[in-house]
Amino acid sequence: MKMEIFKVLAICLITAALAVVLKQQKGEYALLTALAGGTVVVLYILKSVAAPIEYISARLDGLGVKTEYFAVSLKALGIGYVTGFIADVCRDSGQASLAAKAELAGKCAIFILSLPLITAVLETALRFLK
Repeated sequence: MKMEIFKVLAICLITAALAVVLKQQKGEYALLTALAGGTVVVLYILKSVAAPIEYISARLDGLGVKTEYFAVSLKALGIGYVTGFIADVCRDSGQASLAAKAELAGKCAIFILSLPLITAVLETALRFLK
């Protein structure tokens, strides 16, 4: 992973430099360049973390632990990262208000996603109290 981080950082640096140059010449292409570079980085990172996630999931299955909770946490993490990425793109294009709305939508989606988990915890706590 050590060498891979340098590849990701290089892509980010090259994309940022290209976006700055394009912003001076053709402003409309700067945002598209940043978006494309960000997408490449996110896809590269997802490819890198797929194997460790599969490993953890297999280990949890082997231990008899419910993987539903792990799946919920991965979905919440994914929503958080995608929301942050989109909010940053909105801010980069000068749409701070829209970025805030995207972040609010992401937080609400994570809350809704976690409701079954919260319910399970409350039910378990109530069983202990009885």
